[in-house]
Amino acid sequence: MSFAARIFNNAFFLTFVKKGFVVLNGIVSLMLVARYFGPAMRGEYMFIINVVIVGTTILNLGISLIYPHFRKQDKRAKNLFVSYSFLQFFLYLIISLLILITTKNIVLGISALLISVNVLNLQVTQINLVENLKQQSMIIIASSLINTILITLAFFLTSENLFLILIIFGLKSYVSMVFSLVSLCGSDFKFTIVPVKYKKMTALAFLPLLTSFLIAINYQADIIILKMMSVDFYHIGLYSTGVALAEYSWMIPDIFKEVMFHHNARRDDVKRMTFSIRLGFTAVVLVAVLVIALGKPILGLLFGADFVAAYPIVVWMFLAVPFMVYTKIIGTLFSANGGWRFYFITLLISVLLNIGLNVALIPSFHIYGSAFASVISYAFCGLTMLVWFKRKYKVPFRDVLFVKWEDMQKVAPFLSRKKASVESLIIIGDGGHSKMVQNIVRESGTYQLTEVWDDKYREPVARDGVVYTSLDGQLQGLTQMDADATFFVAIGDNDIRKKIARTLALAGKKFAVIIHPTAFVEATVEIGEGSLVMAGSIIQANTVLGKHVIVNSGATVEHDISVGNFVHFAPGSVVTGGCTVADNVLVGAGSVVVSNISIGANVVVGAGSTLTRNIESNTVEYSRKKTE
Repeated sequence: MSFAARIFNNAFFLTFVKKGFVVLNGIVSLMLVARYFGPAMRGEYMFIINVVIVGTTILNLGISLIYPHFRKQDKRAKNLFVSYSFLQFFLYLIISLLILITTKNIVLGISALLISVNVLNLQVTQINLVENLKQQSMIIIASSLINTILITLAFFLTSENLFLILIIFGLKSYVSMVFSLVSLCGSDFKFTIVPVKYKKMTALAFLPLLTSFLIAINYQADIIILKMMSVDFYHIGLYSTGVALAEYSWMIPDIFKEVMFHHNARRDDVKRMTFSIRLGFTAVVLVAVLVIALGKPILGLLFGADFVAAYPIVVWMFLAVPFMVYTKIIGTLFSANGGWRFYFITLLISVLLNIGLNVALIPSFHIYGSAFASVISYAFCGLTMLVWFKRKYKVPFRDVLFVKWEDMQKVAPFLSRKKASVESLIIIGDGGHSKMVQNIVRESGTYQLTEVWDDKYREPVARDGVVYTSLDGQLQGLTQMDADATFFVAIGDNDIRKKIARTLALAGKKFAVIIHPTAFVEATVEIGEGSLVMAGSIIQANTVLGKHVIVNSGATVEHDISVGNFVHFAPGSVVTGGCTVADNVLVGAGSVVVSNISIGANVVVGAGSTLTRNIESNTVEYSRKKTE
């Protein structure tokens, strides 16, 4: 695989490219709109946009936020959610048209229509971030580019037309919405109306709705409160420009937020999350220092001399930005796991702080009081999220601050065009079991499969960028191989698998851990090297898997289970909480092991058996009735 193909196959890199493109286009659009309107009319425009954002958040009903939680339980949840979004959209569209016709208020009517389109766009975008992260990244890039082109044309061909810029704002959402729907509504899509499930979705989404409403209020309330407290549009225009510049730096944690939204919809990924936090926090701090140092020239260059007066707002808002890293990235865990109560309470306190400080400080300190209120509110929210995250996942404080040397080692291969150590994977064996493993590797994208070793190949054969070659010949030359290569033994026979794994281990080779994207692995689970977790399997909290363990398709390993090395949980098997499973155990297909059972080494539990007592080592248990 070429360098370009590898980096564009990386979720973080692709999201970085997307956000970079969006930021660049956004700054160009922001600059053109500011120069097109001037401070006063820009203030009026931003007031309308903030009302649309808050309205979109409320009328979304929290549906887009609960999708990752449903997706964990049912991979076909897409049909239900997209269908629900369609029904919402048509209802809101009818109401918007009635508002426009009956009130004859063009601003109110356009705002209602914008909310209708934005709600559907928000929902299908969030669904597609889970289902098709790469496609959605390209969709956002395309819609951002179209928006910039239209604003550029308006800038040069028209003058101070508020309605035209509002329509262009809506077209950006419309384009994104259409392309997202095309991506989601493929051959596997089926329009699904299940009133009972819709009722359940709406009920479950209520707390996320309140939470997202609080987020919107926390970010948008200041401009609305400024208007309510009779601050003129000129100063609102200055304030909104300073805030908008800071908001583009929020794109940095958003890069990691979207990738974590995608990954946490499948399983909690704390290691990847702490890596994201460190990179995001470091990048945001560096950008904040740069912008604070060069803020006045930047404002003058981008927006003109009239907007240099917004510099104090820029300084205040960039002091708040680092705290957003924790709020945005850690917040994806609540969306994925449905744990909204703590998130809601934290945001509620943050919003009350923001509103209270705005009301108290604006009369004396004008727009600067509003900026100070935002800093305090964002800091409280971010630090509270950080404390919760540290306590729940026992994360050291140094892991959630600035980048570490090992982080640079992970990033460096992409910058120097060298392969990262985890990218090169060699699979041992090419039978039926191996074919499944190879498919998982391709689907997950965690490793780059380069070679497959099996004795059925007397001469090397290259297919689709993978070299298939003799096993014995390669094992003899292990010590001369690249030390960075990672191995996986994909042979079903346990004795042969152990023998080859031991040979590789003695040669100092590393083993991969391979997990299917649809498997659920709770964040506290520990998985030993060389292990495989297959499609639809579940591993619950505080379970420890040894080395070279296979959790086969649809198997369930419940909480607080200790598993030895070279254990195989066959398809559909269930081991309930508190059990101990020693080395070299086979738990047969469809078998059930009840709670707190101890299984000795080298035990075979026959397919369909039910174990209700401890099993000694070197035993074969086979019964379709409960063992006494």
